[in-house]
Order: sequence, then C-alpha cells, then structure tokens
Amino acid sequence: AKRTKTSTSFYAHRSFLRGCAPMLAALFDVEDTGPMISAQISDVKPDIFQYMLGYVYGGSVPKEELMTHAKDIINAADKYSIVNLKLEAEAVYLNSTIFTVDNAMDILLYADAKNCALLKETVLDFLAENSTEAINNISFADFPGSVVKDLMIAFDRSKKRILQEHCSDSEGEDNDDDEGEDYSLMRVSELRRKLDG
Repeated sequence: AKRTKTSTSFYAHRSFLRGCAPMLAALFDVEDTGPMISAQISDVKPDIFQYMLGYVYGGSVPKEELMTHAKDIINAADKYSIVNLKLEAEAVYLNSTIFTVDNAMDILLYADAKNCALLKETVLDFLAENSTEAINNISFADFPGSVVKDLMIAFDRSKKRILQEHCSDSEGEDNDDDEGEDYSLMRVSELRRKLDG
C-alpha cells in the first residue's frame, strides 16, 4: 500500500480479481489494457479495503478487527460480493451484539438491507420472544412489508418451541428424517447444516 496525502493505493492483479472478486474487477475499465490501471474507491475506508483485498487473496481478518469493524466489513463485502467474508463478519457481529427492544428495529432494517439472513432471523426471533415489550415500545412505521412473512415464521417457531418445552409427550422425540419437513420454517443455521451435510 502506498499512502499519499489524499488517498491510499492498493495493488492487485486484474486476472486474479476477475476470478475471485468479479465486482472488484468490474471497477477497472475493460477498455484500458495498460500494465497498470487504477480505480477510485471512496465509499470504503482504506483499512477495511485492505482487509477485504487480503481476504480475497486467501488471507483472513483477525478476529479482533472483525469485531471492531464488523459493520464496515459487512458493508464492503456486501457491495463487492465477497460472500464468505460477509458471512464471517455477520456471525461475529451477531455474536457481539446484545439485542434490546431499543436497537431491534435498527438491526432488523440493517440486516434486511444487507441481506444478512442469520442476523435478520435472530432479531426477528428476539422480537417474537419479546413481542409484548416490542409492541409497546417500537414504532413499526418503518417495518418493511417484505419482512412480515419472516416475522410470522419467527412467531410460529417461537410458539412451537414453547409448546415443545411444555408438552411432556415431545420429550425424547427427535426426528431427523427429511421427509415432510417444511423448509420454509427452518432456521437459517439448520438449512446451512443440511447443505453442508
């Protein structure tokens, strides 16, 4: 990296970016075939861009930095479609965030805007489990209509969990059979486990 008074320069290989980070590669004019071309990136802080570029080249972002800059990393990784980095930052953000009625709507709107499925699911579950307090203290004026179905699924999961906890008949029953499962009601983490399994 080379730092000047107003900008920081990062060097990368166009052919590598085309294969590993096409959205980053798209920043460079295809008409320009010179040995070195540049693109101005003003919406990502230099340190965040350095983490992202290092990640694309096979590196990792230190856990402390992920915790400190999770939202900035999610924003950059979302913009440039660095999916695995976004998922890692989302998981760290999720684990380091304390959900409250005061911050739930902001987190939900952010998760919905950035397509952070696990974060969105977790905040919806929080709202379902704390529905009385949420109804009394949150303005749902900005609640995205596209999230209503997801909220209903969270309420349904919450209701089923409560019923299972209170029904002695459900003890010892653990059906891992895929037949008849309603994937639309499954948690994001369950779906990801099924895909990995």
